[in-house]
Formats: sequence, structure tokens, C-alpha cells
Amino acid sequence: MQKKLVGVDIGGTTVKFALINVDGSVEKKWHIKTDTSQHGERMPYQIVKSMTENTDMYGDEVIGIGVGVPGQISADGKSVVRAVNLGWHNVPLKVVIESEFNKPVVLVNDANAAALGEMWQGAAKGKSNLIFVILGTGVGGGIIVDGKVLNGVHSSGGEIGHIPVNTTEQRVCGCGNVNCLETFSSATGVIKTAKKLLDETGVDRGSFDTKDVFSWLDQGDPIAEQVVSLTVKYLGQAIAGIMNTVDAEGVVVGGGLSEAGDPLLEPLRKSIDKYIFPQIKNRYFVRKAALGNDAGILGDVYPLLKVIGAKSADSLSVSY
Repeated sequence: MQKKLVGVDIGGTTVKFALINVDGSVEKKWHIKTDTSQHGERMPYQIVKSMTENTDMYGDEVIGIGVGVPGQISADGKSVVRAVNLGWHNVPLKVVIESEFNKPVVLVNDANAAALGEMWQGAAKGKSNLIFVILGTGVGGGIIVDGKVLNGVHSSGGEIGHIPVNTTEQRVCGCGNVNCLETFSSATGVIKTAKKLLDETGVDRGSFDTKDVFSWLDQGDPIAEQVVSLTVKYLGQAIAGIMNTVDAEGVVVGGGLSEAGDPLLEPLRKSIDKYIFPQIKNRYFVRKAALGNDAGILGDVYPLLKVIGAKSADSLSVSY
């Protein structure tokens, strides 16, 4: 019988679960609604209950549990320091789950988990040095060096979206700072830039989304060209800065905005090349993420492979 791991991906709307073989194949998926009432205090126990109901958690088949959280993980890996969307503050999630099942539990930041998933089974399979960028409502990310996630002293490693942008324009970020990268290079930032340029030219195109912007780009629309140019300029500067610091093998881009594909990735490559250290230029890759929604839940369990010594895994070099 092949040993299995349970991945738990906690989101603001749903908590997704998967029963995963140690070779990375997914055997079963299910989900429950995220309950953020009363500051989410019942959620850890609802997660335990759902795992108990959907697989044999007390037998020998399941040998570990990986949990992805949209927030900061404590330096000792035992607690969720803060997860705003869940109402959590210093929640001892590892302790709660581990005490119930008496099996190894790892907590992983959700963006870091997606980076690990893409390294293990996705667009960066076989690599161990990676910059992962998530372009969604905001900009998230994960940085992996020698197979290890850079979590940082304050559990804030990989906060790519909050790299400052040098511009005279003033955009306030949700974190409270002004001109963070995500205010320009996220899906939200793309729409904001497009609206600004349309207003300046007196053009009214009604409501639109990022798919419309890239559709306009495909038609040779000059405003869409300016929007994408500004978006990749700032994103390329930020990524080049990280590449020049950690010298990763490549960049994987995920999130909803990445669905634009080459019309986004090709100008992004050129932008990175403009700012990257000459020794690295043309010696790294830029790829679209391959795993979609499965990246996080695979990355949730990946650190367990080192903990449990799963010999059938592709690599045991990771630690977390």
C-alpha cells in the first residue's frame, strides 16, 4: 500500500483538501466552506472533522498533513501569526491538528506552497532555485533557494508584491504603504492603469476586465500596449532585482493574470533582461505556472517528504 499525505489549502471562501500519494499523484479531493465567524475560531476543528470524515486519519495509510494558510507562519512553524481574511491571530494550528492525529503536520504560507508545488510537479520540476510570482488581485510570491523556501525572520520572505515602485504617481496599497508593486502589476493594477489612461484620452469603454485589456492588445490597441508596457516595466524591475540577489534558475508566473500567456510573458522577459545582471542574462527561464489550483495543495505536503523520508519522492533536498 502506497503511503499517503493529506493536503489542506485554506482559502477565504473554501478549504480544499486532497489525499496525495508520496509520488505527487492526487487520489481524492474534497472541500468545505470557510467559516470565518467568531474570528474563525471553529475552523481548526472543522478541518479536523472533515479529514476524519473523508479518509482514515487514524490508520497507518496517512503519514502526514500539510496545511497552506493565507498568512504568516511563526518562525517555529507551530502557529499562524496572522491571516487577515480568516480573522486569525496567533492560532496554534499545527498543535491542534497534530494532537488529534499524532502525525507530522507542516504549516506553509499559501504563496510559498504554490512555489513548492511548481518546483515539485510543475513548471520548475527538477529545479531547486526558483522565483514564483502570483499575479492576481494582488501580487504574491515565493522564493526558493537550494530547495528551501525563504520564509524570513519575520515570516515575510517572498512578499514580492510589496517591493516599492519608483514613480511620481501615488497609489496606496492595502498594506498601508504607497506604490507597492501590486498596485501596478496585479490584475487590479492593470485595470487601474487602463482606466487612468482612458480617462486621460477621454475614451469611455464602460466596464472591462484584464481579459478585455489583452484582447485590445491583440487588436493593436495603443492604450492596451501602454498598459502592458507599464505593468511589465515595474514587474521586470522587481524580478530582476530578486534575480540579481539570489541568482535563481528561473521565474514561474502564476495567478489569473498569467492566463494571458505570451502577450504578457514575452514583454516581461524583455523587461527583466533590461535590468538583470549581465552574467545572468539569457541563462534563466520565464515560464507560465503549470499546475493551476493544484499547485498550492501539492506544495502544502511537499515539505513532509523530508520530514518522513519518503524514498519514492523525486527529491528529499527540501526542508522548511
